[in-house]
Amino acid sequence: MAEPSTLTTWAAAIAAALQARGIDAGLLVQQAGLDPALLGKAGARYPTRGMTRFWELAVRATDASLPLDVPRYVQPQTMHVLGLSLRASRTLGEAMLRMTRYSRLVTDAADIAIELDGDELALVYRPPARDLQLADAAYIAFMATAVDMGRLMTGPRYRLRRCEFRHRAPPDPTIDARFFDCPVRYGAAHNRLVFDRHLFDVPLRGADEAAARHYDAVAGAYLSRFDRHPTAQRVREWLIHALPSGEPTREAVADAMHLTPRTLLRRLALEDTHWKQLLNEVRRELALSYLRQGHSAAEITYLLGFGDPGNFTRAFRRWTGETPSAWRQQHRLNTSSDTPAPRRVVGARR
Repeated sequence: MAEPSTLTTWAAAIAAALQARGIDAGLLVQQAGLDPALLGKAGARYPTRGMTRFWELAVRATDASLPLDVPRYVQPQTMHVLGLSLRASRTLGEAMLRMTRYSRLVTDAADIAIELDGDELALVYRPPARDLQLADAAYIAFMATAVDMGRLMTGPRYRLRRCEFRHRAPPDPTIDARFFDCPVRYGAAHNRLVFDRHLFDVPLRGADEAAARHYDAVAGAYLSRFDRHPTAQRVREWLIHALPSGEPTREAVADAMHLTPRTLLRRLALEDTHWKQLLNEVRRELALSYLRQGHSAAEITYLLGFGDPGNFTRAFRRWTGETPSAWRQQHRLNTSSDTPAPRRVVGARR
């Protein structure tokens, strides 16, 4: 089973909170054994072991209240499409259900569930059945972000009955009480946000049913690929960002994923793929996309990490049976110089 992971965009929100306090977040990322080049990259993920270490270093460099700073640095892209789908939901309950369904977009190192008990409704943040656990600070930040978003979407009607944490009380528990604006319990059986049950039906200000269905489709497609080929997907995402820097090697991608080259190949084999196959697939998909947008062979050579245009042309002929110019002509592509350059088009699916 692949190690749990977390979006690096979430790590970027933590880094922004650190920077606001005058802390060199990049240094802590490196000390945690994470690749700073991936920080905030769309679709890139960090292993949970590294994220747990990052949180430990971050709290040590500041104090236990740092996780409560994170929500103010959470942007729409921080949580993939999850944040957008929550805002488009019709009711708070519908948003909560989406949170339980798609939280793995952000991290698959924790599960979120809804509990109904009498007149109480609770969001429960629980570790999965694995030995590897998230840092206590990670749970605080996730729960604080959920509360911050809930207040934004519903206004003053969004109130907590109480907040429960598994960890021990911090040196100054009044900071938590002020943020969550409710009684806070420590040493509880679960990490929970507890509400009045009637809040489940509270309508949201930004409800957009069509948009919500669209975001559901995007989230479902991502999770389907992620669940089916977690290692292969991570390799693809790394290649997308690394190719313009030159010919990639399996040693480099293994190092970025904190694996040995042998372990990387073994995990890919379990997913019925291998390194060279993924490299060729990503390059082929990008080459066709760049040709459609009017890029020259010389530009594409650079963007795909080839040493010279001849290498690109030979590879393209293997993939399609044609040269790039013949493929472009056959598909009647617009090659005018005023064609706008893509914004890392491979991330457009997100």
